[in-house]
Amino acid sequence: MATGEAVTISYNFREAYLEITVDLLVSVLDSLSLPEAKFLTGWSHGKEALKDGSYDTYKGSFYVNCGEFGHASVNSQNSDVAYSAYPEVTASNVWPPEEMLPGFRQCFEELCNLIIDIAASVARACDRYALAKIPGYESGYLEKVIRTSSTTKARLLHYFPPHADDHVKQSVLEGEPRESSEELLDSWCATHIDHGCLTGLTSAVYIDESSHEPRLSSSQGSPLPLPHLPFLPNAPDPRSGLYIRSRLGDITRILIPSDCLAFQTGESLQLITGGKFRAVPHFVQAGKALGDTARVARNTLAVFTQPGLDEVVDRETGKTFAQFSMEVAERFG
Repeated sequence: MATGEAVTISYNFREAYLEITVDLLVSVLDSLSLPEAKFLTGWSHGKEALKDGSYDTYKGSFYVNCGEFGHASVNSQNSDVAYSAYPEVTASNVWPPEEMLPGFRQCFEELCNLIIDIAASVARACDRYALAKIPGYESGYLEKVIRTSSTTKARLLHYFPPHADDHVKQSVLEGEPRESSEELLDSWCATHIDHGCLTGLTSAVYIDESSHEPRLSSSQGSPLPLPHLPFLPNAPDPRSGLYIRSRLGDITRILIPSDCLAFQTGESLQLITGGKFRAVPHFVQAGKALGDTARVARNTLAVFTQPGLDEVVDRETGKTFAQFSMEVAERFG
């Protein structure tokens, strides 16, 4: 079974990013951080622990709980239990001031709702396959999960420009064989699998921050609307971007057209289907630093469709998504 699927749609993601790609003052970003939600709602930077014990400062994230939206497909509350013990999915969303980013919240919610709707259509195809291959599989199960769960999470990602003096991370771009250098390849985001069901991904947007320094000031001391940031037509370094590792161990660079979404399978779906669908290991490679002037950043949006907390994801053990989520949290410390 294929591990990913692309969907061509008419929604202009690049125009949407004119509204939702953001570079704000540190003081504003700090006000959007929620330690009580384990930094999994609102702004998060330098909070994610890596395998070597250091903290990830290569990217910043803006998390949103999609179950809070008024869209029918994501606002249908199921029988999730013990919500108070999971602040990462129960915390109220926080948003930048409307006068600073006019339309940001509306655009973000509309885009997430669209991705969730399309994810439900992809899930319908997955359900047909699972029904034919898995004894006792509940007809329409994955589509139901995606349409009714209140735990779906969106993550707007900003990958900071690589530094020219980052020799270790850049060395793979000088000709080292990829099959022996995956640890070096994942310089923007380490190799991992998602723990939800289906992850919807937009096309990446690249911006040269050196050509447009964001400024946020006014003579009255109140925030001004941020100007739009011009996009680069593609990644300046053709080896940067998203990569996946197949079941056979092959590493493939994934290019998502600007008018398409891609979907990849996560660990919950692997459990639910007894391995008929497999979670896709993936990572993000930073481009080579382009001299002393250009500072190229990468931006994208991921929407993680997840089961409700009391949904059983392992039929053999009766393990719920809540229990599985706790295992994942312990796994990554």
